[in-house]
Amino acid sequence: MIAEFTVENFRSFKEKRTFSLLATKNKELLDSNTFEIDKKQRLLKSAVIYGANASGKTNFFQALAFFLKFTVLSGPQKQAGDIIEVDYFYFSKQTDQGPASFELIFYLKNTDGKNIRYRYGFTITCEEVIAEYLFAIYNTREVTLFTREKQDIVTTHYFHEGSKIKSAVRSNCSVLSMCAQHNGDIAKSIIQYFRETLVISGLIDLPITKRRLISDDNAREQVLNFLHYADIQVRELTVEHQPFDVNGLPPEMLDFIIKNQQVKPVEQIAYHFGHDYFDGKEKINILLVPEEQESEGTQKLFAYSIPIISALENGTPLFIDEFDTQLHPLILENIIKIFHSPDINKNNAQLVISCHSVNIMTNKNFRRDQIWFCEKDQYGATNLYSLVEYNEPVRNDAAFGKNYLQGRYGAIPYINEIALQFGKKA
Repeated sequence: MIAEFTVENFRSFKEKRTFSLLATKNKELLDSNTFEIDKKQRLLKSAVIYGANASGKTNFFQALAFFLKFTVLSGPQKQAGDIIEVDYFYFSKQTDQGPASFELIFYLKNTDGKNIRYRYGFTITCEEVIAEYLFAIYNTREVTLFTREKQDIVTTHYFHEGSKIKSAVRSNCSVLSMCAQHNGDIAKSIIQYFRETLVISGLIDLPITKRRLISDDNAREQVLNFLHYADIQVRELTVEHQPFDVNGLPPEMLDFIIKNQQVKPVEQIAYHFGHDYFDGKEKINILLVPEEQESEGTQKLFAYSIPIISALENGTPLFIDEFDTQLHPLILENIIKIFHSPDINKNNAQLVISCHSVNIMTNKNFRRDQIWFCEKDQYGATNLYSLVEYNEPVRNDAAFGKNYLQGRYGAIPYINEIALQFGKKA
């Protein structure tokens, strides 16, 4: 369960900016939209990020995706001397050479079922890790598990697993990834949690659902139920393995395959959606429609189905950029309500989205601490703030969406009027 994510000097984030899923003391929608993490703190089940185009919303999701990828994969995938693919804030002489910094505060259950608060972060350049650290709260105070200043790694008795791998940690990889590779218990649990935290975009093809349908027969019924929930009348889903048609290949590629019999073209996989087929008013059969002939909205819901189902089943965070792409506003609203439902979201999964659908920005759907905005300043740097942090107090019963479109909260595009001058006829 994620509490806070902080980023500095990455893409459009120049200054240190923190996104928080910590619930404030406000009482509105307390039972539905928040959950208790311990006796002193509650977390939010969802958040939505608004902002003009090119305001930095996507960069926020990319920052989290980079943080997770580097932490998890830098150990097994990078070799000595490989660069770290990090993008700094380019539009300032003071930042265009780095370093970039990231920090995540999150909770994991230990073997006794108690939620442990961890704080993990690192500072990096394209060449090396400058600093890295991991802290935890086991009783009432925060203790150090390890700290790192370049290649000087200091571990404590809370993190014995780290002392065994110090010499194996390369300058361009994370300590956690190396510890997990060597079966360190704490590192493995954190790395596994990071693997399960999905960051996806509604603007690109999402193969997650398709992969699950191929490997898991039970997933088919789950996906169908999800589509039915959204009132999509699909009765069946079929997965058909087809041999690759080599006749459509360019002649030189076909010749290569013929001469190299050990090269086997990858098979094609076709997905079909079954719909009721009628004779008059009588349903007589199921008609299978190829995936590409379905509406874009149905295809998008199909792609989202397994990420959403998995998050709800496992209680893991799900981050989706441009979530409302090709989705009807009522479907968008009802998916958010799924995450707010204590009866459905029993494992306290968290959903964080960006979108432009202002109709869902109401006090019936969200608390003020769940509504966030991205806005760039005159220097091209993104500011990230929530409605509860806005410089003027916002009432809980305010018309959030209407006020936002009127520019009261910022984070909207400033569109200049264009005067068209027509020349007079002579």
